[in-house]
Amino acid sequence: MSATGKTFSRIKLEINTAKLAKNFRRVQQRVAPCRILSVLKANAYGTGANVMGPLAVRCGADRIGVADLREALAMLEAVNGAVPVQILGVVTPDELPEAVKSDIVLPVNGMDMAQAISEEARRQNKQVTVHLILDTGMGRFGFLPGSYLDEIRNIARLPNLYLEGLYSHFPCAGIPGEAGTIAQIQLFKDQYQTLAESGLDFAYRHIAASDGILCQKSASNEPFNLVRLGLCWYGMCRNPGEVEIGLEPALRLTTVVGAVRELPEGFTVGYNRTVKLEKKTAVATICAGYADGLPLAMSNCGRVLINGASCPILGRISMDYTMVDVSNVPGRVAWGTPVTLLGGDGAEYISSAEYAKFKNTHIHDILCALGNRVERVYL
Repeated sequence: MSATGKTFSRIKLEINTAKLAKNFRRVQQRVAPCRILSVLKANAYGTGANVMGPLAVRCGADRIGVADLREALAMLEAVNGAVPVQILGVVTPDELPEAVKSDIVLPVNGMDMAQAISEEARRQNKQVTVHLILDTGMGRFGFLPGSYLDEIRNIARLPNLYLEGLYSHFPCAGIPGEAGTIAQIQLFKDQYQTLAESGLDFAYRHIAASDGILCQKSASNEPFNLVRLGLCWYGMCRNPGEVEIGLEPALRLTTVVGAVRELPEGFTVGYNRTVKLEKKTAVATICAGYADGLPLAMSNCGRVLINGASCPILGRISMDYTMVDVSNVPGRVAWGTPVTLLGGDGAEYISSAEYAKFKNTHIHDILCALGNRVERVYL
C-alpha cells in the first residue's frame, strides 16, 4: 500500500466470488444432507483467509477448519465468531492454553493429547469441544484399529471434554473405486458402530475432503454427516468430478508484458543460456517469475496466454521476469498487454494441474506457492 492508499501490483490473483458462491451451492447439492466444513488453511490456499472465511460463512459453511492456532485465532476474528473454528490434525502443547481460552474446536490424536486438553480445560474451568481422529489408513495421526475402543472409552471419562466429532482422512480419495478407500470407509463405519454400541455417539462424523466429495459418494452418506470442502471449491482442478457437478474455475492469475523485442537468430535467452533462437523471434518479457509462483520447472517448456493465444516460455524463468515467444500471437503485443498465467483467455485455458505436472507436485502446492507480491483481487 502506497502513501496514496493505492496498491501497485504487476501480478494479480483474481478471485471470482460469484463463481465461488455457485460452486458452494453445487457442492451442497452433491453432498446433501451433509453439512460443510470449509477448509481454509494456509491463508485459504493463498487466496486470503480474512476474506474467504466470511465468504464461506455467507455461502453456508457450518464451520471452518484450519491448520494451527495462529490461523484459528485470525479466522475467529475474521468471521466474528459466527461459526466454530477448528484445528485439523493436532494441537501442540504451546498452543493449548490459548486454544482452550479461545474456544477453538480441537483435534484429539490419542490419550496424551486428550489428557492435556482435559487438564488445561479444568485449569481454566471450561469445557472444550473436540473431534477424535481415527487412523483408517492415512498413517499420519489418530487411533489405530487395534486399540481405538478402549482408548476412546477412557477419553470419554475425562472431565471438561465434549466429544463432538469423529473423523478420518483419505490418502487416495481422488481415484473412484480405489480398493483402499472403500476399505477405509467400511472400517470407519464399523468402528463408529462399535463405539455407538458402547454408548458413545458423535454429533459430527466426517471422512471426505475435496477428492472424497467428488469421487466417493458413499463418504457423504450415513453415518457421515459432514464434509471438508477444500480446494475443489475453487474449481481449478478441472478433473472429471469437478466438471460432472458443474464447478467453475474461480481463480485467474494475470500479469502484464514489460517489453517486446525482435531478437535475432542465434541470440540466447535467459540465465545460463538454456535456449538459442533458431530464427528471428518476437520475444515478450512478462512481469512475473518464480518469486510470484511460476514453477521454475516450466522453464523452456511451459506457456502463458496472450490475446487468446498460447505463448511458449523461452529460457529459464527468473525471479521477477519470464520471456515468452509471441511470434504467433494475433493482434498487437506491446508494453502493458495483459498476460494470463493461470485461468482462461479466449478458447485457451491453463489449469493449476498443468503447473503441477511440470513441477511434479499437486495443485495445493501451486496455489500455496503464490508469492506475497501477488495482489489478491476479489471480483
